[in-house]
Amino acid sequence: MELKANILRIERLSLSDGKGMRTVVFFKGCPLRCAWCSTPESQSGQREVYYMKERCTGCGACIQVCPEQALRRSEKTGEIVRDHSRCKQCFQCVDACNYRAQQIYGREMTVKEVMREIQKDEMFFFYSDGGVTLSGGDLFCQTDFAEALLEACNDACINAAAELDMFTSFENVKRIVPHLQMFYVDVKTMDPEKHKKWTGQDNACILENIRKADAICAPHSIHVRVPLVEGVNDDVENIRKTAQLCQELKNCQELEFLPYHRLGLHAYRQLGRNYQLEEHASMSRWDVYQKMGFLCETDWMFDIAISGLEVYKAGIGKTGVTEEVLKA
Repeated sequence: MELKANILRIERLSLSDGKGMRTVVFFKGCPLRCAWCSTPESQSGQREVYYMKERCTGCGACIQVCPEQALRRSEKTGEIVRDHSRCKQCFQCVDACNYRAQQIYGREMTVKEVMREIQKDEMFFFYSDGGVTLSGGDLFCQTDFAEALLEACNDACINAAAELDMFTSFENVKRIVPHLQMFYVDVKTMDPEKHKKWTGQDNACILENIRKADAICAPHSIHVRVPLVEGVNDDVENIRKTAQLCQELKNCQELEFLPYHRLGLHAYRQLGRNYQLEEHASMSRWDVYQKMGFLCETDWMFDIAISGLEVYKAGIGKTGVTEEVLKA
C-alpha cells in the first residue's frame, strides 16, 4: 500500500527556510500547542474545514446541507458559525459553497506527488544552492512518510532540511536526522514548567533529543531557533541558558531569535478558535536585540541572528548591525 500523508501546503521559492531557494513542505499534525503558534491550521493531523467570511455571500447553502446541524448564522454579524462539537468534517459544506467561503486545510498526498511538486524547482535549487525544507506542524507526526520523502530527495540529490520540534522518541529522530544536510530546532523555553504551561508538554525529551541528535547529524547542521515572546521566555536567565545549550552542541551553527508576531491571528478566526495571546503586541528586531544583546559580549562557538539578520559571528564578535537597521 502506497504511503500517504496529510500535507497542509507546499510553498515554492522560499528564501527564509534554509540556504538558497527552497520548496517548503508543510506537514499537518503537531503534539505541541504553543500559545503563539502562527500556523494553528497545522496542529490537527486531520484535514479540517475553515471559513473565509470575506467570501461569504450569506446564501446559507452550507447550513442546508450539513447533516449534523453544526452550522448556523450569527444573529449579530450574519457570519456562518460552526459548532465544532457537532462537526464531523464530512466536507459537504465545502462542496455546497459556490463561493469557496468554506475550504479545507490539508490534502492527502503520496511521496511521488510531493516529489513531483519539489522537482519543479530543481533548476532554482541548482543555481541558488537551495533545496527542500520539511516543516509543519511536526513531521514526526508522520515519520514513515517523512523518512520516505527524505530518501527520495537524497536519491534525487536534492538538498534536504527540516524544522523539528523533537517531541518524539529518539528512534524517530534517528530515522530522520541522518538524511538532513541541516535542520532547525525550536527551543521554546529551557524552563520545564513554563514549557508545559505555554506548549502543553514538558521539554525533557526535546532537550534530550537535541543533545543526542548532535552526535548523529551532519557537521554544523543544527540551527537553534527561539521564538521570543514577551513575558514568556524573554528573561535573561532563559536566554543565557539557551545559549549555553548551543555551546554544548559541537554541531550548532547558529542561534536565531524570532520576534513574536501576530500573523496567525487570521487563521485562528477562520478556524473559529480563540487566540491566547490576543493582547500581546508584535516585537521588532530591535525589541529582541534589547533582550538578548548581552550575548554578543561573550565568546560563542556559534553565530547569533535575529530573524535572519546576523548580529554576532563566531570567532569575530559583533557584526556591527546598527540600531537603524534593527528598527527598520
